[in-house]
Amino acid sequence: MLLCALVIFSVLAGDSLGDVITSHGPEKEAQDGNSVTLSCNYSVSVYNLLWYRQYQRSKPELLLSITESGDTVKADPSVRWFSAKVDKHRKLMELEISPAKVTDSAQYYCALQPTVTGNPFPQYVIFLHISHAFIDA
Repeated sequence: MLLCALVIFSVLAGDSLGDVITSHGPEKEAQDGNSVTLSCNYSVSVYNLLWYRQYQRSKPELLLSITESGDTVKADPSVRWFSAKVDKHRKLMELEISPAKVTDSAQYYCALQPTVTGNPFPQYVIFLHISHAFIDA
């Protein structure tokens, strides 16, 4: 029996701005086909909240943005397994992948677009990969 576990490792991306954005924990696990939620807290005023995905040896691609009014704008509207939520009171942004698949293995960036500069800057990198474990029945 093949058991696929999704393991999420997060590491703080080095930046001189300090703890502008942080993750809820260094590690999460889920089985292949289940939902996985990636979450980040932010501590500054922002205009847009952004989620990027980067495959190995590829450029980061914008998955979606959450506007100041709370609307989610997907870069590719046909992709239905990504969704996002924001809680402005807790300054929390979440990306849900449901169901998670092997092709979702990548680096994910939660990023902020400040109101002053207008330039997005990734602050937190979340590594998502699949590990396979064989279990004798």
